[in-house]
Amino acid sequence: MGHRVLHVDERMLDPGKQQMLRECLHKDYELVIPEAFDTETILREAKTARVMLTSFAPLTGEMMRAAPDLYAVGRAGTGMDSVDVATATALKIPAMNTPGAVRADPIAEHALTFMLMLSRRPWLWKLGRTTIQHNELKGATLGIVGLGNIGQGVARRCAPFGMNILAHTRTRGKFKPEGFAVEEVETLEELLPRADYLVLSMPLTEENRGLFGEKELEMMRDSAFLINVGRGGHVNSDALAKTLAGDKLGGAGLDVTEPEPLPEGHPLLDMPNVLISPHNSTHSAGVQRRSVQFLCDNIRRAVEGERVTSLVNPEVYD
Repeated sequence: MGHRVLHVDERMLDPGKQQMLRECLHKDYELVIPEAFDTETILREAKTARVMLTSFAPLTGEMMRAAPDLYAVGRAGTGMDSVDVATATALKIPAMNTPGAVRADPIAEHALTFMLMLSRRPWLWKLGRTTIQHNELKGATLGIVGLGNIGQGVARRCAPFGMNILAHTRTRGKFKPEGFAVEEVETLEELLPRADYLVLSMPLTEENRGLFGEKELEMMRDSAFLINVGRGGHVNSDALAKTLAGDKLGGAGLDVTEPEPLPEGHPLLDMPNVLISPHNSTHSAGVQRRSVQFLCDNIRRAVEGERVTSLVNPEVYD
């Protein structure tokens, strides 16, 4: 029997996902899918696991402590809010993710797709609204919150449209664009009233959870569009629905929501100026394969005692 890699998310019941992960795992590694995904079953399987993975289901400290031979935990994605990283760090266990560069391009394309669709709103023509005024990207101001790989990808795609680009980021001065300019602003209070399109592309942290509530949304222009390709937890869904119902925003494009999916009957689901996709901006065969292969390469490194090349708690190596 090889090194056991336990996946704790029932999404891995998908045969295609299982096949890809098994193909990318190195020899001598065995993918383990539990018979059930209740805590008792997972804790039992954890006793012999060398690595534990998840997608969006919680990978808890209790699960980690039940695995005496655990070398690593992780997921094929950038956000690690489903993983108890604090416990992993306390146990000196590397918490691995997939770097944003692997997934950034399709997410940036998704954000641009939302921008173009919200600008033209072709679906409204089917409702008999033939006098819709379009919005033009040329000359409009784009605000980006989070200027990592995704935010930079959005900026590069929007610059050729002739947009003015603003950004609010924790890592000011690191992005050096070629052929266009990005004005970095220090506060959201400075950014929000200026943006015609606002793209959220930052990871979720305790500091920015619920960052966009009624107060922040009211700061935006009445005609502005909000696009969230980061995490649903950044935006209060009820506050967004209330703001849109009051004609305080032009519309929204959401690849992520909180909760996810939105409950049946939530007002955002029926608003004609809101586009919602099912958190699928990276669901291309190429991205999935690259992400899983990257993760599997790091699984081998972790088990064999090498340093993992993408992790969120590098202090475990100190």
